[in-house]
Amino acid sequence: MKSKNLLLGTLFIIGSNLANPVFAQDCDINILGLQPSILNYEEGIVEVVICNVDANNVTAPANKLRPQISFPNNLTLLSVTNPDGSDLTNFTIQQFSNETGNHTVRLLNNTPLPNAECFTFYIHVEGNAVGTGVVTATLGFQGPQTPGNLTANDNSTTSVPVEINLPVKLKEFQAAKEGNTTNLTWSTTEETNSDHFDVQRSRDGKQWTTIQIVAATGESVTEHFYSAVDPYPLNGDNLYRLHMIDKDKTSAYSKIQSVRFDLKTDFTMFPNPLSDQLSIKTPEDWSKVKRIQIFNMRGKEVYESGERPARHIDLKHLAGGMYVVKVTQKNNTTSDHKIVIAK
Repeated sequence: MKSKNLLLGTLFIIGSNLANPVFAQDCDINILGLQPSILNYEEGIVEVVICNVDANNVTAPANKLRPQISFPNNLTLLSVTNPDGSDLTNFTIQQFSNETGNHTVRLLNNTPLPNAECFTFYIHVEGNAVGTGVVTATLGFQGPQTPGNLTANDNSTTSVPVEINLPVKLKEFQAAKEGNTTNLTWSTTEETNSDHFDVQRSRDGKQWTTIQIVAATGESVTEHFYSAVDPYPLNGDNLYRLHMIDKDKTSAYSKIQSVRFDLKTDFTMFPNPLSDQLSIKTPEDWSKVKRIQIFNMRGKEVYESGERPARHIDLKHLAGGMYVVKVTQKNNTTSDHKIVIAK
């Protein structure tokens, strides 16, 4: 009888464990400020990454992981999003507070986290005072901590230094499409010893080119409005920013604005085939054409227009055959067109 009771007790324990499995799980959390610093009154981003790093192939269950990220008072919380800027998934926001001494975001996962995978989200913040404080993240749990979790990986810190916004207090900076140009507008509410604005453009956010220089007011405590135009935006993504420069060379940068163009390069070559003269037709302003080159089929350049390309090109000196006409516009967009010279 004793052996039978022992066997029944063992089967009961095994059955209970199968009905209520233990999630032995080790997850960690890491946070990183995505910029070395931000200007006061401007925005920044803290990246949060939570990974399932358990040595066993087990999934962290939903409604268990509860990360909490706390910010210093000089950073105002704006939103929590997916890395692509879309609405947050995989988590439910339990707390979002900008109360003094409690700038905190607390979340709870609503989706299981598979082994060897990570959840990533962005917390968007804005500087409200100059200074540097520590941003802390703690990976907590809804209910008891899961067995197997290593607490040493449950904490992470970073910082988002807020720097003084000199030489001007920028109220807004906007970039908008206007036909095939970009209209840039901005305003300041305060300027001290300001000299000028370099309006800069980039394709990748790494290499920047100044496309226009706008003189600043200099000294002001009232709102001033400025504007500039990019007459030859790039085909595709255009990133814009302001480099605000003081008379003593102190400077700061604005936040970045993005505008995308799908510019047509619809040039017509006629006649084609041709015998002596090539004419080029475009539906847009010819002044936007920067350069015309013609190459033979071996890739050798046989014609180059120089700085003032003409619509009509004399080609009677070229041998018969196929050629490629390359048209470069002032926004550096290029297009290739095949022509045939018949002799």
